[in-house]
Amino acid sequence: MKSRLILPLLLIALLGLSPSGFARDGGRDLGPDERREMRQQMREHWQQERRLRDDNDRRGRSMAPEERQRLRDEMREHRRRPDDGGGRRGRGGD
Repeated sequence: MKSRLILPLLLIALLGLSPSGFARDGGRDLGPDERREMRQQMREHWQQERRLRDDNDRRGRSMAPEERQRLRDEMREHRRRPDDGGGRRGRGGD
């Protein structure tokens, strides 16, 4: 009975000492100024990502479906032309 309990308890103890457990405590070593600066950097990063996402959304919506389809067709045609460097190697009849 004891041998059946030892292995699971040992695994639980080892999981408790995993590197991810130590990584969580790393933020406590920072002083208030460093934490404040890190929070500010993260806010700026999130705002920049949000702006990029919004710009991409606006660009996608401002284009008419017919225009979007025309551009897709042009890109496909461009990829099929092997003489201009736009073709993909290894595809087709090479």
